[in-house]
Amino acid sequence: MAFGIDSIWLNCYGDLPEHLLLCLEMAKENAQESPIREDLSPLPPFLGSNLLMQSRGVRHYDFLAESDDLTVQLKGPKGLPLPAVVVRLSSACLWRLGGGGWPAIDAAVAWAHEVFPAGVEVRVSHFHQCGDVQGWVPSLGDLGGIVKRADDLDIFDDDGEKFEEEGLRYRLAKGDALQGVAAGRSNRLRASVYDKSKEIRRSGKEWFRDVWAQHASYNPDLPTWRVEYMYGREFLHKHRIESVEDLRAHQDALWRYGLAWFSWRERQASDLAHPQRWPVVAAWAALAAARPESAALPVARLVRPKLVKLSQGAYGYLSTIMAMTNETDEEAALGRLLAIVRLDKGASRMRDVLVKKKQRYASVARADSTGLERLREIAEARRAGGEGVGAVHDRWRKWGDGFIGSRNRDAGVRR
Repeated sequence: MAFGIDSIWLNCYGDLPEHLLLCLEMAKENAQESPIREDLSPLPPFLGSNLLMQSRGVRHYDFLAESDDLTVQLKGPKGLPLPAVVVRLSSACLWRLGGGGWPAIDAAVAWAHEVFPAGVEVRVSHFHQCGDVQGWVPSLGDLGGIVKRADDLDIFDDDGEKFEEEGLRYRLAKGDALQGVAAGRSNRLRASVYDKSKEIRRSGKEWFRDVWAQHASYNPDLPTWRVEYMYGREFLHKHRIESVEDLRAHQDALWRYGLAWFSWRERQASDLAHPQRWPVVAAWAALAAARPESAALPVARLVRPKLVKLSQGAYGYLSTIMAMTNETDEEAALGRLLAIVRLDKGASRMRDVLVKKKQRYASVARADSTGLERLREIAEARRAGGEGVGAVHDRWRKWGDGFIGSRNRDAGVRR
């Protein structure tokens, strides 16, 4: 029925003019002295409305200015890798201008160029994309049809309160209504499915009914459910979506990715082992059909593991094995671990895996080697200074010579 961008944050990178910063400081002081806080900011108007200066900044930013359509955070502390300005468009502005939110986004980019006369780079920080449907009302009994890649699942009752896991059966027996579900992480990808009709009554956003009324299929007597995906900066960067133009080019690919990442399907008792093969509910098919076919989402960047993180993981596994086997010697525990791996995988298969991983991470091999040499230098210096780290370094070196060096030797447990 309705589809569009419901929220968006834009990061603006550039140098703010010195005279603008001075005027912002004066406006902020005036706002602190004004009881009604109606001091205008020195920023350009947005869509014909002036931005009001707030008496305080927010988070790492010194200045905050707002209008009904726009919220702006300005000037973060020097030395931190933060954008000079963060812009958030309101949901009302995005939907009021129509066009799936793009007229409002284009206006925000044009406004940013006014603020940065010397030039600005605008990147998408994160955004929410949603579709609204009628004629489908999921219940608690339908939760078994959710197929997702996220590990977590939050379930909300008719009052908007999260279900306690131990109380779910009790509420099922009572027939409590389902308000919505959510899964995933906000800095990556998070999905939410909820009764938008009830949400707008609680939030006071009754103007949204006018948006729905623009569609001939809208029935004000029926509930409207929303399927919403929140794409965080980490996810967008991973998939090479940096600029507003990147987002414009791939918004439909993002939508289809989200619909596959978290979907609601018709549970098939005859094929419980393959839930991804279950047919999607009619609402999901309608949401997919609402957008045109598009090219696939850009391939995700390869996440290259860091040596420190790998070492921490190895330490965790090793300590667990030592605790479970009552082993007190690290080298003996490593030998036990190697024996288990070789019995389970086989030496030849391990060599095949190593070949593939070497090819995968060939581009970072030199950087890792440089970092490793630096770690050795630090450890040697600390040992010479009597800091007690030398013994750890010696064990690590013996382990490296034996355990890692054994990759190129025939199979067999090192004793």
